[in-house]
Amino acid sequence: MAKKITLVLAIAVFTFFLIVPFISYRAYKSALKEEVFNHLVTTRDLLKLQIWNYFNQRYGDIDTLSRNPVIAQGFTRLAGAFHAYGLETSQFQKIKNLYQPLMEHYVSDYGYANIFFIHKDGDLIYSIMKEEFVGSNLLTGEFKNSGIARIFKRGLEDVSFGDYTWNNRINDYTAYFTAPVYNVDELSGVLIIEIPFLHLDTMLTQRAGLGQTGEMFLVGEDGLMRSNSRFSVEPTILKKEVDTEATREAFDGYVGTKIIDDYRGVSVLCAYTPLNLNFINWALLVEIEEEEAFAVIYDIEIKLTIIASIIGVMALGYLYLTYRSYRKNKHSVSESKEESKSY
Repeated sequence: MAKKITLVLAIAVFTFFLIVPFISYRAYKSALKEEVFNHLVTTRDLLKLQIWNYFNQRYGDIDTLSRNPVIAQGFTRLAGAFHAYGLETSQFQKIKNLYQPLMEHYVSDYGYANIFFIHKDGDLIYSIMKEEFVGSNLLTGEFKNSGIARIFKRGLEDVSFGDYTWNNRINDYTAYFTAPVYNVDELSGVLIIEIPFLHLDTMLTQRAGLGQTGEMFLVGEDGLMRSNSRFSVEPTILKKEVDTEATREAFDGYVGTKIIDDYRGVSVLCAYTPLNLNFINWALLVEIEEEEAFAVIYDIEIKLTIIASIIGVMALGYLYLTYRSYRKNKHSVSESKEESKSY
């Protein structure tokens, strides 16, 4: 009887040491997963707000500048001099020099790459920084199919955004914001501000708290990145295609978190959202590799496996020795009975 009680107690103890760590591990894994996702969501939402503010401020800049009476007056005077005398004449340069300090102030203070005045007939009459298409006509000239020509046409109607394209002059990608300029009620032309990709890239490369594999990136509605991958030495903006479960859901308007295979085929924890800007249809994703996020869990799994194996071996060994002892005693008792019968 005592042996049976000891056996039951031993099994109970072994079971306790096996089940309790497993239950604790499951609870800890769930809590850690929730904590990692919460951090990704917080990072995503703060970055989304930062990007919102940046683009909305640039939208406000162009809208305000285009309504400035000084800009409207400059437009009229520059257009008159351009059409009467030409771009390289002293008469045009004299008027240009009146407005150049003000435009340089805007470029310096707001970090623009350039500012353009384009007459409603398509003539690009003014640029702070010299560009190859200054002086040409964006409706009929050799640059009529360029990015700035496309955004000019949209700017004749309303405030618009032109997506990033490569700019040889500054050796970087740039984007445009454009708005119509009116002199009283008459359309004079289009004002364009050019913004460098550097501003956006700086926001997306601040990866504090995202470990060695965490990254934040943007994807355009064409499926191409609007940022650079931390896993590529070459630029990935407008080059790397991203089509994952998270991007598809973001473009469908959903905000969420998932464990997915990313654009490299690596399992990651991902927090995603559409940007929800009226003039930009992009998806924002914040990710970290599952292996790094759950590194502590995997370490615990290994230790639990080792402990469970040791306890299992000990339990089996104990049961085997107990059973062997029981069989040996039973055999001895049988032999004793046989000997008694023989007498």
